[in-house]
Amino acid sequence: MKKLDRKLFGDVCCWFKTFISIIVFLLAVAVAVFPFFIYYLTRSIPKLSSELTHRLPTTIIPSNYRLYIDSSQLEQFVFHGTVDIDIQINKIVNEIILNSFDLNITGVRYQQNDTDLFSYGTVEYDNVYEQIRLKFSHRINIGHGRVYLSFKGRINDQLHGFYRTKNHEHIGACTQFEAAYARRAFPCFDEPSFKANFSITIRAPKHLTTLCNMPIKSKHADDNNTYTYEFDSTPIMSTYLVAYVIGHYDYVETRDSDNVLIRVYTPIGKKEQGLFALTTAAKILPFYAEYFGIKYPLSKLDMIAIADFGSGAMENWGLITYRETYLLVDTHISTQKTRQEVALVVAHELAHQWFGNLVTMEWWNDLWLNEDNFASWIEFLAVDHVYPEYDIWTQFVSDTLATCMIPDALQSSHPIEVSIRKPSEIDEIFDDITYGKGSSVIRLLHAYIGNEAFRRGLSNYLAEYAYKNTITDNLWFHLSKASNRTHLSDVLSTWTKQIGYPLLMVNQEQRGNDRLLTIEQTRFLADGTRDDSLKWKIPINICTKSSPNSSVFQLYLNGEKKQEFLLKQVPDTEWIKLNLFSVGIYRVHYPQSMLEALTPGIQNHTLSPQDRFNIQTDVYALARAGHLGYVDYLKLLRYAYKYEDNLTVWKSIIRQLTELSSIFEYAQLNNTKILYQSYVCDLLSNIYNKIGWDALPNEDSQIPMLRSLILIYMGINAYDQTRIEAHKRFENFSMQNNDYHLINPNIRAAIYLTVAKTGNQQTFDQLKSLYLKADTQEERIRLLTALCRFDDEYFQRQALIFIWNTTAVRKQDHLTGFASLAQHNRQGCEMCWTYMQNNWNKIESIYGRHDSHLVHFIETVPGLFISKERAEEVQKFYTNYPNPYLERSVKKVLEQIRIRRLVLERHELSINEFLNVQ
Repeated sequence: MKKLDRKLFGDVCCWFKTFISIIVFLLAVAVAVFPFFIYYLTRSIPKLSSELTHRLPTTIIPSNYRLYIDSSQLEQFVFHGTVDIDIQINKIVNEIILNSFDLNITGVRYQQNDTDLFSYGTVEYDNVYEQIRLKFSHRINIGHGRVYLSFKGRINDQLHGFYRTKNHEHIGACTQFEAAYARRAFPCFDEPSFKANFSITIRAPKHLTTLCNMPIKSKHADDNNTYTYEFDSTPIMSTYLVAYVIGHYDYVETRDSDNVLIRVYTPIGKKEQGLFALTTAAKILPFYAEYFGIKYPLSKLDMIAIADFGSGAMENWGLITYRETYLLVDTHISTQKTRQEVALVVAHELAHQWFGNLVTMEWWNDLWLNEDNFASWIEFLAVDHVYPEYDIWTQFVSDTLATCMIPDALQSSHPIEVSIRKPSEIDEIFDDITYGKGSSVIRLLHAYIGNEAFRRGLSNYLAEYAYKNTITDNLWFHLSKASNRTHLSDVLSTWTKQIGYPLLMVNQEQRGNDRLLTIEQTRFLADGTRDDSLKWKIPINICTKSSPNSSVFQLYLNGEKKQEFLLKQVPDTEWIKLNLFSVGIYRVHYPQSMLEALTPGIQNHTLSPQDRFNIQTDVYALARAGHLGYVDYLKLLRYAYKYEDNLTVWKSIIRQLTELSSIFEYAQLNNTKILYQSYVCDLLSNIYNKIGWDALPNEDSQIPMLRSLILIYMGINAYDQTRIEAHKRFENFSMQNNDYHLINPNIRAAIYLTVAKTGNQQTFDQLKSLYLKADTQEERIRLLTALCRFDDEYFQRQALIFIWNTTAVRKQDHLTGFASLAQHNRQGCEMCWTYMQNNWNKIESIYGRHDSHLVHFIETVPGLFISKERAEEVQKFYTNYPNPYLERSVKKVLEQIRIRRLVLERHELSINEFLNVQ
């Protein structure tokens, strides 16, 4: 062997020995670690399974329910019933799994393929997943069958499931099944994809009205003064849309142009208050039928005002349930704002009869689009069609777009599309981001592809998936096809799947008669930190001084960090503005020169109200995040907006001024708050003097809402003229035995709140007496809010006690009063926070541990704090009362506290100096 060969051989041997040594070492480690690996793997399997196995198996599919509910013992708050479910078995099984919670199952039978043979089963309860397992002694074969169940339950007091209601002394009952509460009323396959027909029979006291999704097919008298009502079978639908109501009701009725019978049910003696909603529905229902290209699928539509109702409304097919304030309009008591809200809510719920009921999401992940966000957009389209005088699309930007952009700028925000593992997680994301941002994305999409393509795509989508379940991508497909834009899904996914929204930093350079525009995007964050990890695909419409109300340039940011655009024929005398009509969901940071150039367009109203809104709200957000000074914002308002007269713009300005005022409750400099109140009153003085206290003949429908807004804000900022006039009118009202005709309903809240602010015991008692005597829920809410707006701590404590008086204040309204007291001033907030800490178990027991009211309690009260000490208290509170349902809210609150503290630290001194020399 040659020397070189020996060397190579020796090297190979050395490498081989090393290789063997490594293998031996790894095997030894594996032997040692393997048991621990198996241990941790087996520990992780149950956790993984817990996330995946809560869903019902698809081996059993229901097709029809025959449901019988006996509520003859309504006043004892108990019910019993039976349900026969036709099912298709797709795989041999030895058990049937379905949903049930808080029900006592008293009998189980199974019948295969319409034979005469029955199998009797036993029940295993799984309260964690809210399921029951029906066990049988032998296997169940593939094929059709029927499961028979009998059960008992309680008519609960938690505003969901089958729950009790009370109007004065009248006891009733109502259902609220979304998202997963049908299982609390009858055993069922309680997931949206398990659609079926429902044939429902209800036994109820004779003297009560009994309603269900469908018309009454027959009724017959029973013993003990009861009727048994049999209703027509429903179309195929999801369990969460089943509904029945029992109680004392009047109604008004009409037929729409398609001959659909529409009724509005009201409390006894108040049927006239249902006329506005009835008229609105009769116009909107055929509008939707034409827009969607599909007739309303049922023969009747009932809308009913429920005395105790946790949410705003619920779109149950053929039987829509409402909180009273969102359905009833009293010609003597109701404000223009109430009329507008009723119209919007009615339009929202009617849209669901197609989008959600006819076509339903496969699973709750797609709730954002298939359900509420589409309805939250098209409600404006419908109301604009029926009541064009409302100028409702202009108000969209302040009521919807602006509302969602505030929480979506937080680190603790979430994407629109959120993975939902179990229905109990749904309420966590029923927030301004899901509703507001989702509907804003639909508005952006509608503007991007145009109305005709949008409408055609919707119609095709609904036609293909009628009575079926679907996912978001199916709608994107039809809209892409109709608009001939194959990239639509790529654009939209950057808005629905990503958290937050962008900040566009703009610079311009004049090049002869052209304008070079440079746009850089980054994620906008409310605390001012920078995040370049996310990019959006952004359609941008630009208007100019010469064409302020049309899209002169249509740009498209394709997801790059920075892009340049050459705008042809834009001389240096022209200003340009991005985001025409505030359709885009982004902030714009203009250099000072561009912002100053826009100021004349704001002052002379050349720019649209949506664009005037957009400019100042972006400047405020940039100041809040530390990119600009707050003094820049206050100067902009003074110089550009002092003569503003549009409701939408003032809504936004006052919302922002209110937040800054709440921060100054914790001001370090003694005179900051007083100086700030003086600035606010001076800013509002022109519009205050222009609109006055009393309605003018034939004034625009927005003016009453604007008048109320301005009067309220002048009153709470201690403007002497407002205070004097409010007291004079309230005293006159009192001397005339509280004659409601003496006070226009649109200014009533302003009077109540203004006199409460500096009121005494007599004022408090009078407002309380008015509350107890009030005959409408709308008036009670106004008065309850006023009772919580006294400056004196003694009366605040009286208000706190009254809020939780369950005899006088409905469960659904505790939060309204509580939030009003907390938001009034620092003293009220501290008082509410102490109460929450001492009574959280009580609050949880009232609403339940997974009720959205808890989220609002958490986000409304401690979210107003500023100090690190209070933030630590919030964290400790969550540690003492752990509830995964509130985890997202607690993170949000802690972030809000920190941002508010930064605002005070960064800006109070400069604001104080500015206000001192103004």
